[in-house]
Amino acid sequence: MAWNFGESVKSSVRSGSGYQLLDAETGDFYTAALDEAANLLAQTPVQGSKYFKVKNVDKNNYSSRDVYGVGMAQVNSDGEALAFDKSVVGFDQTISNYVLRLAKGTGRESLETDRFGVIGDDVRELMQSGNKTIERILADAVNRGWGTTNGSGTTSTNLSLLAEDGLALFSGARPQPRASAGTWSNLNATGSLTASTVASSREQLNTYLDGNGDLAPQMLEKVVVSPNMEDTMREISGTTLKVDTSLNTTNIVSGTPYEVWHWLNDNTVIYCGDAENGLEFHVRKNPETLTWEDGTNPDLIKTRLRMAVGTGCKRPGKFIGQLTA
Repeated sequence: MAWNFGESVKSSVRSGSGYQLLDAETGDFYTAALDEAANLLAQTPVQGSKYFKVKNVDKNNYSSRDVYGVGMAQVNSDGEALAFDKSVVGFDQTISNYVLRLAKGTGRESLETDRFGVIGDDVRELMQSGNKTIERILADAVNRGWGTTNGSGTTSTNLSLLAEDGLALFSGARPQPRASAGTWSNLNATGSLTASTVASSREQLNTYLDGNGDLAPQMLEKVVVSPNMEDTMREISGTTLKVDTSLNTTNIVSGTPYEVWHWLNDNTVIYCGDAENGLEFHVRKNPETLTWEDGTNPDLIKTRLRMAVGTGCKRPGKFIGQLTA
């Protein structure tokens, strides 16, 4: 199911009354002579925060600007005039956080008969909803983070976030803070995931240029893939010989670490370097629940979930993105 962080923070996240055992479709619980009702919840993998720098903030909007330092030193003898250079200042970036809420209501008869464990279950369900929502928010930065190879526009106007340079998380022809340094790219062409594409991305990271346009080599730390790409990456990483050939040729990327991010859309590959992480997840309010009695109906007990979070991206130089289809 498609999910949109930007839309969800502005509109209702649930249709219907949200009242447990009060809607007409659940009224049969009172008449079916049930002794127990089981609520089966899947274990939710907690993954997204591994790929973000998590910050606790106390403001709705958090603004910043990176400084990239000076360029390379020059040959300059003691008798010559000193060569001065100015630090390169990066792009402005403001990361906003939004309040997200969800609630459930329970009739007092449900409390009295303890059909569900009720309030305890309400809290547990809502907290799991909060955890799942956070996972979707973090993965959404990648799932709707694809720009174009020339950097002039985006493949979709419905991006999850914009990096500090005003482009998608993955984009070609990104402007460098030092204008004379030209542009750089962290978007690979669409194509199959192979040992060659892993090796090529490793070389891209090894020859990475910083905001001054100077060489700042990175090592390939790991490859992150969507679930449908796991077998392909397992095969590439797990064999010492080149895949899909009868030749006794060494697989040059054998043993490359990889992880599966289960919340990513199909056909997604991210090559991760070891530079500073520009992806940020801001938490102004962690998920919390509150239970209260309805002021107009003493037999209706409500529980609500509330949190305030936001995502943003400074320089995305740690990541190279590739879609396989």
